[in-house]
Amino acid sequence: MIKRSQICWLVILVTIGFQIIQAQLAEDALRYSQLGLGVGARELGMGNATVGGVNDYSALYWNPAGLALERDFEFSFGLSRLGYTNDVSYLGTKTSSNNSAVNLNNLGLVYPIPTVQGSLTFAFGFNRAANYTTTSSMNTFNTSSSFSQSTFLLYQPLDFNIPYRLGLAGTDTLGNMIPILTGNVQQVINFIEGGGLNHWTVGGAMDIGPNLSLGISLNFSSGSYSYDQTANESDTRNLYPASIHPNDFNQFTYENTINDDISGFNALFGLMYRKPGKYSIGFAIRTGTTYDISRTFSEVASSQFKTLDTSGFNTYEYPMTSETNKYKVTTPYILSGGISVQAFDWLLIAADVEYTDWTQMKLGGSRIDFSSDNSRIKNDMRATTNIRGGGEVSIFDIGLKLRAGIIYNPSPLKGSSSRDQMYYTAGIGYMLDERTALNAAYAYGSWKNLQIKYTYVDGSGATQDVETDETVTTSNLNVTLSYRF
Repeated sequence: MIKRSQICWLVILVTIGFQIIQAQLAEDALRYSQLGLGVGARELGMGNATVGGVNDYSALYWNPAGLALERDFEFSFGLSRLGYTNDVSYLGTKTSSNNSAVNLNNLGLVYPIPTVQGSLTFAFGFNRAANYTTTSSMNTFNTSSSFSQSTFLLYQPLDFNIPYRLGLAGTDTLGNMIPILTGNVQQVINFIEGGGLNHWTVGGAMDIGPNLSLGISLNFSSGSYSYDQTANESDTRNLYPASIHPNDFNQFTYENTINDDISGFNALFGLMYRKPGKYSIGFAIRTGTTYDISRTFSEVASSQFKTLDTSGFNTYEYPMTSETNKYKVTTPYILSGGISVQAFDWLLIAADVEYTDWTQMKLGGSRIDFSSDNSRIKNDMRATTNIRGGGEVSIFDIGLKLRAGIIYNPSPLKGSSSRDQMYYTAGIGYMLDERTALNAAYAYGSWKNLQIKYTYVDGSGATQDVETDETVTTSNLNVTLSYRF
């Protein structure tokens, strides 16, 4: 028989939702402000160095001024696959985990309008702007702390204090929480994230002078984000052998999930100047986006002891609770510029820079005080300049092109150069016939992470962070088919 705690539902639904949101708000702002590896296999193969020379459907995403170079109708369709591997080191133990996702990368149409001179071109379609697929796992014997000591769980009013309700904590004469578990447990903690951001885009470009074009894309954003955390602790070494409850701990299980619905709008303005047959230069400004986030948080927990308590139970449950809250994330402007040079008839080289001031991220909403979180963003974030470069080699006149590139994305966090992301890309393109092109690209990424899994208060009253060293590697495959008519 399972003993079910009686919960003060109203207090839980209001308070837990607020605290979960505030537990990772700055991280949310950064997640929703960062875009992924973009649209188009040709572009990825060249390290996404495209702002200065993009001339196909993907211009709608990178620099809409490049649409003015289109003289034919174009249909574009692309798929992408992300593979994510995370090696987590904690307390001398390394745990590896993997996650992956396959998504529609792009689907759209370019529609040129006949003109007497110059160019006027429109385009519309779907673009996958970001992918939130990640994972992290740790499996180790912890002698110094327990997840049940987490400040988020332990320091709550008794009506919805999970450790207290599950018999894993008590109170002293002053009402202070006293955890029963302070270590010597086998910990298995897993995190899985998923979802992504989509752009439903319409745009166009026109020549405003000889070899000078101006373009705009309007992006209606929608997407979802999911987070699933599970924590399991058990007495695998029989270090809690007491026959007197509750010092006979056997197992503790906790799970929480977060599901976000995302919507927003931004615009991308582009300018491109071309010296036909020699070079082209482009600039783009992506406006900030104010995302409306609707978050649903749920959690459930249970504990098990080796012997029965005075009521005849040894298993306790904290029933599933959930709450929905809404808030806003405002992202910074993104400024980019690039150049594309036709060095030889058979060689094209390109380079981009992209500037973002991450301190301009902002959180907002009517039911929560975001001042401390916005101050944290100002203090902990910095401005960065991403660097991208690549090249394309045409193989004789057989319609085959080989590509390679590199992407360097510095970490937005101050003092965290180890988290800088580096990608190495390669690609191939082949003309199936005079109107149909098939392009494929692969990108390998790697970087380091230092993650706080939970925070607890030790016996001396000092706050301690449980941190893990993580090595992340990613593999991105993109295949795009385009048909011009």
